[in-house]
Amino acid sequence: MESSRASSPRPARPPRVCLASLRGVNRLAGWCSNYEFEDVIGRIEDADLLALEPGRGYGPRQWIVKRMIWRPGLHRAVPHLNPGLKPITLDQDYDLFAFICMNPSDLVYLGGVSGWKQRCRKKICFIVEFYSGWLVEYAHHLELLKDFDHVCLCFSGSVAGVEKAIGRPCHHVPLGADVLRFTPYPRPPVRSIDVYSMGRRSEEAHRVLLDMAARGEAFYIYDTIPGLLIQPRDHHQHRDLVANLAKRSRFFVAYPAKVDCADETRGQSEVGARFFEGAASGAIMVGQAPTIEAFARDFPWRDAVVNLGTTAEEVVDLLASWRKQPERAAALHHTNAVAALRHFDWAYRWKEMLRLAGLAPMPELLAREQHLQQLAAAAEAAPLPVPSRTTSDV
Repeated sequence: MESSRASSPRPARPPRVCLASLRGVNRLAGWCSNYEFEDVIGRIEDADLLALEPGRGYGPRQWIVKRMIWRPGLHRAVPHLNPGLKPITLDQDYDLFAFICMNPSDLVYLGGVSGWKQRCRKKICFIVEFYSGWLVEYAHHLELLKDFDHVCLCFSGSVAGVEKAIGRPCHHVPLGADVLRFTPYPRPPVRSIDVYSMGRRSEEAHRVLLDMAARGEAFYIYDTIPGLLIQPRDHHQHRDLVANLAKRSRFFVAYPAKVDCADETRGQSEVGARFFEGAASGAIMVGQAPTIEAFARDFPWRDAVVNLGTTAEEVVDLLASWRKQPERAAALHHTNAVAALRHFDWAYRWKEMLRLAGLAPMPELLAREQHLQQLAAAAEAAPLPVPSRTTSDV
């Protein structure tokens, strides 16, 4: 059992939270923000982190279990099967068991942990990605959620449907970021990158930005390797890299979750992680704003996302317009970063999950919250930084 504790001294207290992590099973870049959330929890909570790891026969065993869950009748055996993980047995009682997963397919890995239902007073599952159009398709997976007291969904449009399907309390808890990692404050760096695009994107706008870069009109950073092939050796280093690039960028490309996968979303527009990361970095987010009401609630300020367009004329004109308004751009950099400090840190998400579990926040959580608010207040009191020059200004 790997214990995730803060490096700074803290009173000796028995861990009250058991946190199961997929970091030893899935190393895809898209999962790294989940592990970042777990890391923040480890710094603000008395938690034991269970790093699930492949064991003997992992390949064929997890293949079999993942297919059994789709089969009527056979799916009932899945909760009792270990999908090839090194077995873990809880050896103490906890106030809370928490499981952060990307989608319902990850729930089968809980079969590798013995005692989590019996030895944890409350159980909460945090699911990053679930579309309401998946309800029928993932019906057997959703049955595995019935052992949890609360289910937290990052996509607000799916909450009602999942709650009806499983008969357990479901809640919308938005995504977030380690804002202390992403924020440009208290010493904003030079924004030497014109446009930073990571993950999913509009291919039409991407081609326009490539042409601008080829003409020397923009310093454009983008992914060149398919997402399923990006598996960072160290998720801490990967998140540091993303944050350092983002807070040195003028424009950060952000689209609704799975913008290029209409067959998966079934038209459901949701707020993906890019929006919280982009805001935290203080970059101007360009792309397309989600149409879901939750976005307007969490990003209520003007120009939270600026429509990038798809044609060459639209993209070029938009970027040129903002370059001609350095004071307006500086103000938006500031607005985005301050809003993230006040609202988007993972600590705020964990505090909400503790509330659902009936647990009070630990002193370390309150101290982090105070630090975030103090950074925001200091940023608001300071003069706006002078806009920097980049390649495209020369």
